[in-house]
Amino acid sequence: MKASDAESSQWKARMNTILTNTTVLVVDDDEDTCELLRNILERRGANVVTANSAEAALALYRVHPPDIIVSDMRLGSLDGYAFITTIREYNREYRGFTPAIALTGFRYPGDEERTIRAGFNAHIYKPF
Repeated sequence: MKASDAESSQWKARMNTILTNTTVLVVDDDEDTCELLRNILERRGANVVTANSAEAALALYRVHPPDIIVSDMRLGSLDGYAFITTIREYNREYRGFTPAIALTGFRYPGDEERTIRAGFNAHIYKPF
């Protein structure tokens, strides 16, 4: 095996376990998206918890805060902005900080900057 092949194999092995022992809270009102993300993240070693609403996610978060949040922006009665605002208030009061990634199927000018200002750490457009 060439050095580049060995490096590639090591990189692939690391990527398959990069999220080992990491709990990811996936929040999306679309069950298919939750399951897709669950499958992708679990193959990388993550423990995945899903919620189909912001309210359900907040209840889960308060009981077992995850290491990372991946949340859709359009969640029904409470959108992603209100959700992350509540998480950040909770972080300040109780827990410190939880990295969060915003997901959206819509592209509007300024959305990425708005999600970052709201408290998300990254912004990803769907479909993946």
